[in-house]
Amino acid sequence: MLKIKHLSHPFRTAATAGNLVAIHFRIRRFGRFSRRHFQGDTRYDLTGVVRGLSPRPTPCADDASLLKRICTAYSRAVERQRTAPSAYQPTGWWRQVRSQRLAPVLSALETGDIRALQTMYANFFRDPCATGLVGVPFGMYKGYFGRRCSSALQHYLLGDILHGLDDWRAQTRDRFALFHLAGPDIGNPFGVVLDDTLIRPGAAYHHYSADCVSTCLDSSAGTVAEIGGGYGGMAYYLLRDRPGITYINFDVPESIALASYYLIKAFPHLTFQLYGEEPSHVFTPADVVLLPLCEMPHLSPASVDVFFSSHAMSDLSASAIDAYLQIISRAARRHFLYMGNTRGAESIRSLAEQGRIGIRGTQTRSLGWNTHQHGTTDQVECLYAATAAACADRHPAGLAI
Repeated sequence: MLKIKHLSHPFRTAATAGNLVAIHFRIRRFGRFSRRHFQGDTRYDLTGVVRGLSPRPTPCADDASLLKRICTAYSRAVERQRTAPSAYQPTGWWRQVRSQRLAPVLSALETGDIRALQTMYANFFRDPCATGLVGVPFGMYKGYFGRRCSSALQHYLLGDILHGLDDWRAQTRDRFALFHLAGPDIGNPFGVVLDDTLIRPGAAYHHYSADCVSTCLDSSAGTVAEIGGGYGGMAYYLLRDRPGITYINFDVPESIALASYYLIKAFPHLTFQLYGEEPSHVFTPADVVLLPLCEMPHLSPASVDVFFSSHAMSDLSASAIDAYLQIISRAARRHFLYMGNTRGAESIRSLAEQGRIGIRGTQTRSLGWNTHQHGTTDQVECLYAATAAACADRHPAGLAI
């Protein structure tokens, strides 16, 4: 599962141990560092933070039919996950998030409480229902969105976003203007307003990831499968900027539910397939397909042009990584793009050298995202190509789910 904890949640260890004092200390320390680092930079203006934290609710809409559809798919996914192999079960950290922060939204999804779900999803950027998926440090929702956001949190947010923007400009060689990071107001997003553009936490990284995935595709429309797409941050930019592709997201049921809401609202002109809406193991033509992780093994050979995983596989056990890579090796037509820690990259390299998987590494480089938070970073970007053996049996139109 893609989790912004690796980028905007550097305090998850302290938080899950209940040490909120350590979180506040790090926030204040990073705020002081940012003020020094950006001294004289005209972008460093807390007015942009105040504007970015102002509510921006969308006009009232009756999402009852959409939410019922999401609840039905969620119930089917949860039922299927109960008997799924361990490789497709949530990681230990995500189970903690579930138990500590997600009880209200899980209850609404399970019972079909449409009114409660509408309230949470319409505000998900500022509601604990999206804990671990948007850029709020663990347990800091009240601090961000209470009566007044503290000066320390404002400096933390501004510094984090400005560092991210500088990283984005460097990584993309300054090929994009700031407005390319704009997104819809679905979910009442927050961030920092710069040049009249709301820059959400994680937006720069999501846009960069979408650009990398797009580069891996050829000039024609293709199929992209993401492992752990979160609420759909990367998918939004990819679908917006690369019309004509097919996008598939595999994730845990509660994340798939939120991504379904976000992406269907953002792209009402596209066709969507949610879990259980077609007979078992059957894929019908759709622009976007959103499924639980345990459905990955049903992908047909050579049916996906590009697989993408950002930190989703970094937390997995060695056996789970092996299981995922067997699927990727069989289903990949062109590339697998991995972004994550070096441990996961080493596991992939080892399996490739043993000849156990049908992909080979073509590019590996260190990434600097989040270096400003830690001083060092354990993040790499690895591009793998499908081998001839993996691509021997090509079925461009044959994707079975």
